[in-house]
Amino acid sequence: MNDRNHPAKDELNLSLGAKVRALRKQQDLKITDLAAMTGLTSSMISQLERALISPSIATLKKICAAMNIPISYLFDEAQPAENGESAPAQTSLPHPLIDLEAYAKILPPVNLMGKSPVVHKNNRKFLSPGKGIRFYLLNPNLFGPIEFIYNEYDPGASTGSISHPGSECGLILSGELVVEVKDSVYLLKEGDSITFNSFDPHIMRNDSDKMCTCVWANVPPWF
Repeated sequence: MNDRNHPAKDELNLSLGAKVRALRKQQDLKITDLAAMTGLTSSMISQLERALISPSIATLKKICAAMNIPISYLFDEAQPAENGESAPAQTSLPHPLIDLEAYAKILPPVNLMGKSPVVHKNNRKFLSPGKGIRFYLLNPNLFGPIEFIYNEYDPGASTGSISHPGSECGLILSGELVVEVKDSVYLLKEGDSITFNSFDPHIMRNDSDKMCTCVWANVPPWF
């Protein structure tokens, strides 16, 4: 499956651009202001807002950090309100886990925003964090305690080193995936699963000649 000329990706770029522009104006920032705050060029931000480029996760994280919003907000259907009202904030979970009852009280409840709890295959939100990598959100949105995604890695594709708060686990559905966590390297094959702390630097890559498909869960949501 090629991610060029991908309709869902085009729609995502349009949505991301519109939300970044709306949030920037909401905070009374010029493009040059946001560029100075993020270290990105004004040209890149302008092209992002006009959906002329597909921004990387690293780029979006810089923009969100500068505007003090969770990156997950950019990938939810809710639009920035004209009156400046923001989306519900994500809640951080304690680590390590305390007793189950106390933990359950801290978990943010699922907020479907009036939508169906079912996500049909052709309605999944699409994200491409790198060349040859496609992530499809299996949750209706990211206003809840967990993110559940279906991943596709083309041969040779790699996420590069990433790190973020929380923990995650994954299950390989088909093919093979190499997962590096700090100094450890794991080769996962169909049916294998892995769990690790997300704040440890990690890389996912497909060194095989066949596409790898897998499902992944992150707590809390971070995309």
